[in-house]
Amino acid sequence: MQKKSLFTVFLLMMMLITGGCVGQTETQQKNETPHAKEMRMGIVPLPQYAHMWIAKKKGFIDEELQKVGFHLQWQPFNMGPIVSEAFAAGQLDMGVMGDFPSFVGKAAGVDYRIVGIAAAIPKSQALVVPINSDIVSVTDLKGKKVSTSKGSSGQKLLTSLLEENGMTINDIQFINMSMEDLSTALVRGSIDAGVMWEPVITRLEDADEIKIIADGSQICPAYSVVVASDNILAKDPAAVGAMRKAFQRGNEYLKQNPDECAELLMEEMKMSKQQLMKILKKFDHDGPINDKFIADMQDTESFLRKNGVLKTQVDIAAFIRKK
Repeated sequence: MQKKSLFTVFLLMMMLITGGCVGQTETQQKNETPHAKEMRMGIVPLPQYAHMWIAKKKGFIDEELQKVGFHLQWQPFNMGPIVSEAFAAGQLDMGVMGDFPSFVGKAAGVDYRIVGIAAAIPKSQALVVPINSDIVSVTDLKGKKVSTSKGSSGQKLLTSLLEENGMTINDIQFINMSMEDLSTALVRGSIDAGVMWEPVITRLEDADEIKIIADGSQICPAYSVVVASDNILAKDPAAVGAMRKAFQRGNEYLKQNPDECAELLMEEMKMSKQQLMKILKKFDHDGPINDKFIADMQDTESFLRKNGVLKTQVDIAAFIRKK
C-alpha cells in the first residue's frame, strides 16, 4: 500500500513537472510571437536623426510597429557608410545615411531604395576658416590650401561655392582629408580653410576656433535619407509605413518640445543641451519626396560620376520610391 502511495506521488510529481514544461514552452511561444517579425533599423547618433531618436525614446516606434505585428531591433552605428555595409551583409531592413553614401552603396549593388528624407541639411555644412584668418569671402581662397573629404557632400559644396564665384578647384590647393584630420589641421593652421559639417562646426565655434564664411543654403542642397531593403518593401511594406509614421510623430514632438528633446538626446549625441538646441535648428525633417528632391538627387548622382566616385550610373527612378 505504501509502495502504491509512493508511486502515485511520484507520478503526480512527473505530471506537474511535465505540465510545467509544456506551460513554460507555451508561455515562451506567446512571448516570442511579437518578436517573430523584426524591423532591423540602422541608426546613427547624429543631430539630423534627432526626430528618429525621439520616436524611439518616446515609444512611438514600438506603438506603430505593434499595430502591424513587428518588433524593433534598434542598431546604432558610428557613421552612415557603415550602415550601408550592414545592408550589404543582409543585417538591416531600414537605415539612415547621407545621400552620398547611399549612392555609393547602391552603385556597388547594395539592396536598398530611398523611401524618405531624414533631413534636409544644407545649413549644417559650411566653408570655415580659423578664427583669426584674413579670409572673408570665397574669392579670398585663390591659391590657398583648402580641405574637405573627397567624394563627400563637402566637396560638392566647395565646388558649388567656387563656381558661383567664377573659380574652379584648380584655383585652390585642394587637400583631401577626413573630418577629424581637417579639424586638427584647421586649428593648427596647417590649412587655410575647409568644408565641414555638424556637429564639428558647432563644437569648434563654441571653442572660438573657427568662423563660417558660407554654408550650403540656397546653393547646394544636401540630404540625409531613409533607405529600406527591397526585401522588406516587397514582403512587409506596412512595416516600412509604420516606421515612417513613427518618425513623423517624433518630428512633431521635437518641434513642440525642443527643450525636453535636447535633454533626452544629450547622452547619445555627446553634446551639451545648448549645443543641441543650436544645431537642431539647422535641420528640416518635413521635406517630402517630390520633383525637387528627385532633381537634386539626379544632380548629386551626376556629380559623383563626374568626380569618379561612382563607376556605374544609378537609375534615379528605380532608386527612389515615391510612395
